[in-house]
Amino acid sequence: MRQQRVDSWWAQWTRVGGTCAPPASPATSAFERTLDAYTSLTAPYVRGCWVFLTVAVVVAAGSLLGAVLGLVVQSAFFMVIGAYCLANFARCREAHCIVTGVGWAALAVAGVTAAVMGRDVRTAAWIAFLVIFVLGHGFEAIWKSVHGSNALRLSES
Repeated sequence: MRQQRVDSWWAQWTRVGGTCAPPASPATSAFERTLDAYTSLTAPYVRGCWVFLTVAVVVAAGSLLGAVLGLVVQSAFFMVIGAYCLANFARCREAHCIVTGVGWAALAVAGVTAAVMGRDVRTAAWIAFLVIFVLGHGFEAIWKSVHGSNALRLSES
């Protein structure tokens, strides 16, 4: 599955794998091909309308498995989506991805740490997940309004 280039935020969230990012340049290394393969594999589940179903499955699994295992499953999801955002940022430079990628990966580590300590922070973690989402997309909206593009590029070279 390839990400589909769309022109609006609404289209991005109503199409499976929709993206407003500028197209990535052709992969020139095995690492870039790996990043492209990862984003292609995970995009249908973590981007656009299907992410809501993915989250529902993760929440249900987390509830059925109890506090510790549920938190591990939840943290695994946070790591998958955080890694997706970091890979997407590396290839397409979508501004929100640097905030959400780092934030969700850190949230995954915090979740695993809490699970090891026997603490049930599932609800707080989902709240943090949403806060990171809002911060990331808010950052992108500001970036786009200032720079005319949602691609975070510090130089035009």
